[in-house]
Formats: sequence, structure tokens, C-alpha cells
Amino acid sequence: MKEFKSSELQITILESNEELGKRAARDFAIATQNALQDKSEIAIILASGNSQLSFVNALYGHTDIEWSRINVFHMDEYLGIDANHPSSFIRWMHEKIELKLQPKAFFGIRGDVPVVEEIARYTDLILKHKPSICVMGIGENGHLAFNDPPADFSTQEVIKIVELDDIKCRMQQVNEGHFASLADMPLQALTLTVRTLLEPETVLVLTPEPRKAQAVKEALEGPLTPNCPASILRTSPNAHLYLDQDSSALLTL
Repeated sequence: MKEFKSSELQITILESNEELGKRAARDFAIATQNALQDKSEIAIILASGNSQLSFVNALYGHTDIEWSRINVFHMDEYLGIDANHPSSFIRWMHEKIELKLQPKAFFGIRGDVPVVEEIARYTDLILKHKPSICVMGIGENGHLAFNDPPADFSTQEVIKIVELDDIKCRMQQVNEGHFASLADMPLQALTLTVRTLLEPETVLVLTPEPRKAQAVKEALEGPLTPNCPASILRTSPNAHLYLDQDSSALLTL
């Protein structure tokens, strides 16, 4: 294991994806305990997707997390597909988080309802609950949630519509098995903004696997730019980036 900082960002490199998940789950459990010390309940934001699986699997073994006092949000959803679609993120969260961990509440983003009303509903929920913890990843194109390059670092919106026109982003979803082809994948999504993702007191960024190595290198060693959304993490003292040997392989730090 290696630990260091890049500007304000704390970074930990673990030996494997499995070890990454275990360490992140341990740190997450501690963060929930700290946040619950002076509150009757808290809210958190969780990501879905393959890069989160080692973390989620590790969570199942933790008995020190009071899920009955934790409200769960997620960070993005495709527009035009319903909650039962096999590739919807709300279904992923329902099956892997809501059913198995039984939080106090799960607030899903709906992609099959009028979008203006859904933005208003989810904005109100986020502002009401003020999440204390966010757990997310970095995409192959450097995106955070569906904030593809060039990302908007300055918007004051909580959640917004985005066009999924970045080929790396779209191909990542196909290659992960979420859609059979690019033609099957929606062209728009709702996503929490960069501001919303980085606002919680604790931000854990889990980024394993060799396919993320180039994005990690650009995020940590390239310029701070909207063209690599994850580069903004270097300005976030409340963020902690977890890498494995594969995703950190191109770093020269």
C-alpha cells in the first residue's frame, strides 16, 4: 500500500481491486459513524457500476454501519428507460443496496417521468437531506457521474440533463455489458453536478482496473481542466482517491 497527496487530494494505492474495496468500505464505515455522532440520521450519495462492486461486496460484511439511520441517493440515470430496465442505475441500486443493506430510505432518480418535475423533486430532496458522504468513481474519459468532458465546474445546479455524446463514455457502458450496442444506449441522462458530488464532508473516489489508468494519469498529472473532469478532485481536501495497482500503473508521481 502507498499513500500520498496530489495537491489537496489524498490518494491510497492498494494491491488489488478486492483490497481497494475492503479499505474503502472500512473508511466509509468510519465516516458514517462520525457523521452520525451528532445526527439522528444522515444522507449519502452512492455510485453504481462495475468499479463499485468490490466496495459494495465489502459493505455486506460490515455490521458496524447503521443503515437504519442512513438515507441513500444515487448520482445519475438514463433518460427514457424505466426502473425495471436491466441497465437502469435505479434497478442496480435497488438490487444491490436497497434490498441487501436496507437503508432508512432510498431516493432513486427516475428516467421515465417528466424531466423538469424530476429535476425539481430531486433537487428538493438533496437540499433537504444535505448528504454527508459521497462515494463515486472516475470514468474512462475522466468523467464524474455523467459529467462528461468538458464538465461544468461552476454551475450552481444540483442535478441537470446531459447529452451522452462522448464516445468513450458511451463505449464504456457498452463494454461493461449495460447495453448491447451504441444504438441501444440512450442519448441523454440526468446527473448530479460536480458541485453536488464534491459538497459532502467526505468524498470517497474508488477507481480500480487497468481501463481507468489513462484517466487517472490525466486527472493527477495533467492540467486542471474541464476536459478531464476528475482533475477537479485535486482541489478537494475532503476527497480521498483509492486506486489499485492496475489503475495507478501509468503514474509517475
